[in-house]
Amino acid sequence: MAKRRGRRTKNQEKIARERIESLLDLALKSSDEENLEQSRRFVELALLISKRYNQRLTKSQRLKICRDCNNYFTSKNSRNRLSPKGWKIITCLDCGSVSRHVVGN
Repeated sequence: MAKRRGRRTKNQEKIARERIESLLDLALKSSDEENLEQSRRFVELALLISKRYNQRLTKSQRLKICRDCNNYFTSKNSRNRLSPKGWKIITCLDCGSVSRHVVGN
């Protein structure tokens, strides 16, 4: 049989999206249980799968992850503010990074 070339099959992409979703759910559960290292590892694995299979995270998934330290944001390790100019400002309390996102129009 010839070696397959080109894009991945739709089934492989679907499995990758499901695995990313389940890893982020596990990250949420472990961060609620104060196990931050395990939560960070789950986020790293989800990001690796998204890179490997070229699957972008949804906006809601991206808003829950720190881009610098790969922490899963909870109320204990992040500060969320809304600016008067229409920005959502998320500050990671572990590494101090600030991310700004436009609130929907």
